[in-house]
Amino acid sequence: MECNVSARRGMVLVQALVVIAGLLALMTALAANQYTLIQATLDQMRQRRAEVAAQSAVARAVAGLQTADPNRVSLTDDWAVLGDNGNQAFELPNATFRLQIIDAGSLINVNVATEQQLQLLPLTPEQIAGLLDWRDGALQARPDGAKDEYYNTLLEPYNARLGRLTTISELLLIREWTAQTLYAVPTETNTNIAQLVDSNGNPIPLIGVFTVESGAPNTSADGGTRINFGQANLNAQAIQQFGVPPQVAQQIAQRAPYTSFQELLTQPGVTDDIIQRFLDNVTFVNTPRWEGKLNINTASQTALETLPGMTPDIAASMVSRQSTGLLNMGELITIPGMTGGVLNQVADYLTVGSDTWIVRAFGESGGVGVAIEATVGRRNERIQILTWERLATPDVPAWWGWQTEPTTTVTAGGGLP
Repeated sequence: MECNVSARRGMVLVQALVVIAGLLALMTALAANQYTLIQATLDQMRQRRAEVAAQSAVARAVAGLQTADPNRVSLTDDWAVLGDNGNQAFELPNATFRLQIIDAGSLINVNVATEQQLQLLPLTPEQIAGLLDWRDGALQARPDGAKDEYYNTLLEPYNARLGRLTTISELLLIREWTAQTLYAVPTETNTNIAQLVDSNGNPIPLIGVFTVESGAPNTSADGGTRINFGQANLNAQAIQQFGVPPQVAQQIAQRAPYTSFQELLTQPGVTDDIIQRFLDNVTFVNTPRWEGKLNINTASQTALETLPGMTPDIAASMVSRQSTGLLNMGELITIPGMTGGVLNQVADYLTVGSDTWIVRAFGESGGVGVAIEATVGRRNERIQILTWERLATPDVPAWWGWQTEPTTTVTAGGGLP
């Protein structure tokens, strides 16, 4: 009898222990699920705070660009030092942000870059032809290029743009263009092409030298109106105001219209002092802005080296002057090594102004990061955000060239939810 009682008690104890173990396992599972849910909620909050911080960085940049003079833009302007090229952190109560503003005129505009320029970059003939076909409205493909006939046969078919690219990442839709092409640093060294480097001489990928939007006002450096030499009825007296002798002015007027500085500056009797005045006061079109010109005061050496006739030495001399900046286009003639032959070839590609900037913004909260690139431009006399792209990376993009950690931290003021 006592054995039966003991056995029953043992069974009850075992069952109780099983129940307790089950309850403990259930509580552990519930706790784990609750922890996971809490962590997911916290991550969402951090993600949102990081995103708002990055947006705050863009807003800070837009505010800093309000005073920028588009007629003459240089690296000594206030906007250029805002954020210390991404190395300064602005601290908020719940997050931080870093930012960098880049003059779009310092980069190669893939929407207007010539075939000759593209050939001086680490690109294959197929990639160059593919880009030209993608942005060209003609329906006939180049021998090495591609139009709808090619793209329609892909596993996921689509049509060629036949117009302007709207983002740099759109290049990945073009035949032969891959992530390796755009984001990887070229490993082969070719002395016949421009070397992809940043302002510190560090190697960078193609994405670091490209833009889809850039331009400058069709004005002189002081904001004055340029005289259009692209019209047939050019007045000789108007030419004389640049210090041109009457006989030379008459000859220049008779040969109008002109389509480029290369054509104008090679006219007989055009001396260096006349060239200086022409460069800053003459235009060949009636449009209010020029698209795709490189800003002498901000252009990267890589971009400058893609210009016809440009040598690495002259490009380096131009970059060395950016610490103070050129006052106007006429000062091109003072660049060391700049000969008349080179000047005639490069003048049509250059300017000292810019009306478009690229804002790089990175927000971080609790180890969660959000990177944004926005294109900001002065349009209709006001600063506007033209494009906005959130980049698919939780870290600072490598091609930005920022230091891993900011070197200084300042209080930005305000708070995030």
